[in-house]
Amino acid sequence: MSDNGSKISMLGPTGKDANGKDFVDADGRRWQCLGKMVPRDFSVVDDEAGGRDAAYRPEPGPEARTLAVEALAEKLQPRRLVGEYEYRLAEPDYEVAERVLAMSDGVPTTEGYKTAESRYLIGGDDRVRLNPTNGWPASANAYLAPQGCSATMIGPSTAVCAAHCFYDNGWITSNSITFGANTDAPTAPFGSFLADSLTLPGAWNHNEWDWDFAVLEFSPSRPDLGRQTGWFGTAQNFDGTHTLVGYPSDKPTPTSWIRSGSFTAAPGSRYEHNLDIIPGDSGAGAYRTTDERVAGIQSTQWFTTLPPRRWNEVRRWDATTYNFFHAYGNWPRA
Repeated sequence: MSDNGSKISMLGPTGKDANGKDFVDADGRRWQCLGKMVPRDFSVVDDEAGGRDAAYRPEPGPEARTLAVEALAEKLQPRRLVGEYEYRLAEPDYEVAERVLAMSDGVPTTEGYKTAESRYLIGGDDRVRLNPTNGWPASANAYLAPQGCSATMIGPSTAVCAAHCFYDNGWITSNSITFGANTDAPTAPFGSFLADSLTLPGAWNHNEWDWDFAVLEFSPSRPDLGRQTGWFGTAQNFDGTHTLVGYPSDKPTPTSWIRSGSFTAAPGSRYEHNLDIIPGDSGAGAYRTTDERVAGIQSTQWFTTLPPRRWNEVRRWDATTYNFFHAYGNWPRA
């Protein structure tokens, strides 16, 4: 696969030229403008404080590849934020749904791109602080303000995040995305900005956890971002030790912390894990330590009181996420 960052092109309007009009993208799909977005003042960190009570956990939905093509296309029908305007794909994208259903043998793996590695400064718990943050792997992970989330680069212009970091029965206020953010200089080694486009599946509104993923695009106004930050590959890998870099809210904000742990199979699109997750880590990509390929997107932490138990879940990387990113981002087209 080519990763020629100098030839990146968006599939629709970018933040600098969005004008609130309908448009047809490079693949011939028509997007309808729903009007100006009115964001909510909503803190994801506060919402996640203490974890979520599993007594209110919705039952996992059917695995995407068990749905009929019509039902899957409707759930995937994306909403997109470009600048101040919200767009919706005019018709369900049956082609994407058909691609998901056709992938019976797993998804292709993608390659990463490393920048110079950074040294670790060891903290007082199982997590380790990354400082400075302008080297790998901290450089490829971002802090989102003011909602308090993390994001991870998986291509020269594309990052993964969680849908709940941007939408909860309405768009959430988002002011900046800062890769390698730090309290120590350089505090924003690659600058602070918003994505040129943000796309998430239409099935996500509030607690549809199977659909908790979002595509962040940073081209063409920042076509060399991935060349500066580096990016992780992706793969449908759930065995072995996994690692996550995020911006936990219980540490000085923003500081970058790395931690590792193991995945455990869970029903449907989710995987349980025992990494040390704190509000603020949501949206970060969990990657297998051996090959540094993202295999899941940090989503939720659950607890039960009787019996007492606490566990974390990622939205695992599979045919649904792979094809959604391929269709509605510039990944892995570049």
